[in-house]
Amino acid sequence: MNSLQQIASVLKESDNILIFPHVNIDGDAFGSSSALCAALRLMGKNAYIMMSEDAPSNLDYLEHDYITRDASVLEKTEIALMLDCSGYDRIRGREEEYKAGRIKICIDHHATVNSEIEYDYYHCEPQSAATAELVYLLIKELGVEINLEIAESIFTGITTDTGNFQHSNTTKRTHMIAAELYDIKGFGSKKISSLIYDRRSRDEFTLENIVLSNLTFYADGKIAVGTVTQDLLDTLGCNLSHADPIIQRVMSINGVEIGAIIKQNPEGFFKASLRAKSYANVAEVAAQFGGGGHVRAAGCNLGENIGEAKFKLIDALTKAVNV
Repeated sequence: MNSLQQIASVLKESDNILIFPHVNIDGDAFGSSSALCAALRLMGKNAYIMMSEDAPSNLDYLEHDYITRDASVLEKTEIALMLDCSGYDRIRGREEEYKAGRIKICIDHHATVNSEIEYDYYHCEPQSAATAELVYLLIKELGVEINLEIAESIFTGITTDTGNFQHSNTTKRTHMIAAELYDIKGFGSKKISSLIYDRRSRDEFTLENIVLSNLTFYADGKIAVGTVTQDLLDTLGCNLSHADPIIQRVMSINGVEIGAIIKQNPEGFFKASLRAKSYANVAEVAAQFGGGGHVRAAGCNLGENIGEAKFKLIDALTKAVNV
């Protein structure tokens, strides 16, 4: 594994950089990407975030002019940097643009690693609460002063991936980095929290209520499973990102150790978002289906035939809560 100092040295020597966050982008992936892109541009680099999807509406404040869907915005890609993920399946639709990078870098905090790519530089810290922590440290190595925009992006990544500092992945370093952000003039956590959590539509609340009212419980109530189909999303005028907060509501139910939300994407395929409260290892469950993540937060793809896949998932989750 390479150090952040080594990666910083490579970035300093390059001018054209494309950043690749994962599909179904979340607060950590977007916040990390936005923060790093801002820092690189302050260094005079030609840096962009390569995306193939629209950003979630509650994260629109991170967009600035960083996003591109056309890699030709750069004359050539010297560095292709995968952030908060590893493997081509996590950057679907942008694989060729990543391969075009002369130097390939990956910075991540997920323990599950896809080994199909031989990265020139690789840095992963599974003990890190968020990739935003690593990007903060990388920006320090780059010698870039943290400004308000970067601070807000870093805080977005940290607060979303720690569940507002409630998840078990939160560490002393997490709090120390967050504390340092308050030294930046104009920074306030309330502003960012309001942008993320206080702009939900009535249709989103309707979606949440429907899913929660139709939860299915297993293993004497230790497992709660909800399903979000494209038909339901279309009926309410919602998209997949609007279903993301539901898992946290599921985890607030007394007695539930594992919460699972099965979501159908526009192409008809299903994915499961998994969370554990105290002892179950959902990363191991996700790995059985080709997915991965953290011990208490993971995800996996279930394919197009939800019936058989769901049965196998419930069986694996039951074993996880009965260890």
